Amino acid sequence: MNKVSETSIPLEMANLISQKEHVIVISLYDSYEAGLKVVSKVSPNCEFITCNGRKNKLTGLYKLSKLLKNNEECIIHTHQTLSGAWARYITRNMKNKSVVHTIHANHNSFNKIQNLIIGCTLKYADFIVANSNTTWKGLKKWQGNLIKNVPGATIYNGVNVERILNVNQYTADKLLEKKRIKKDEFLFGTVGRFVKVKNYIGILKSFEKFLLEINDPQKYRLLLIGSGPEEENIKELINSSSLLKEQVTCIGLVDRDTVYGLLHKLDVFIMASFYEGFCNALMEAKVVGLKTIVSDIDIFNELFEKEKSLNFNPNNIDEIKDCMIKAVDSEKVDKEIVNELRNKFDISTSANKYLDIYQKFKN
Repeated sequence: MNKVSETSIPLEMANLISQKEHVIVISLYDSYEAGLKVVSKVSPNCEFITCNGRKNKLTGLYKLSKLLKNNEECIIHTHQTLSGAWARYITRNMKNKSVVHTIHANHNSFNKIQNLIIGCTLKYADFIVANSNTTWKGLKKWQGNLIKNVPGATIYNGVNVERILNVNQYTADKLLEKKRIKKDEFLFGTVGRFVKVKNYIGILKSFEKFLLEINDPQKYRLLLIGSGPEEENIKELINSSSLLKEQVTCIGLVDRDTVYGLLHKLDVFIMASFYEGFCNALMEAKVVGLKTIVSDIDIFNELFEKEKSLNFNPNNIDEIKDCMIKAVDSEKVDKEIVNELRNKFDISTSANKYLDIYQKFKN
């Protein structure tokens, strides 16, 4: 991995896999102390090694090369751009190494350099997994041509259903109390990195229009949970509007259990992305049983084909606003559909599918 984090999907998956296999988590950038703290919390059974390349990428890549060359026969599972591409390239002619790569995102969300780095090294993988059928379709045509002879499969990310449903909500309650959010407020919310592809600006503009049209606008609040490179632009827009300044709360970056606790407090979850590979945050909201309003994009239509969702064109502010209005009085989600999603997308199911792939290479 490039860097470990408490919200890392690969790290959470590694924790489950480590219950049956010896797993070493290798980080390209983290310091040992910072990385070990995260891995010990999220994947306590995993061994942790870092290349400490935050200050000097070349030094980090050199250390990664030595680690991969000196390690005995093993299966290498790559995920993120630079660390994954380098690992695939370095091990391309090593007969005692098998490489599995997971594609986590629609490649339309990557820049040209990222697509080049990933695409030119995908052919060195022995097996490729995509986290949805839509993610496969999101590959550039030339990338698909390069890997047409590499075996692959679709394995959905999955979410930790048991942890989500049984989370202690005390921290979330205290956080809302600290932010002076009233218990009788109707809460819209969204979770994720503050990046352009997530369309936070569109959500805010739509929410402002919603507040102008709805009766008693002071009853409604939007929670933005997360942080990222677009944070300054997001806060600038909020501060430019008296309505948004009053009715939008930026929660910031919080740990996974606090996120789960906050999901239980929401009335409606919004995901307005232009592209997604899977979107764990939305699936976690679905598992809680929240009403959702989502972009009318391929991945959400693939995952929730049986559900009558409130969908919108993410480029259309008025459509998003109209869905917000409809969501206020819409019926609760069908419990049967919620239970079906909980069974289908549990992370343990995904982990077992990865173990099956590893076993094929071990044999």
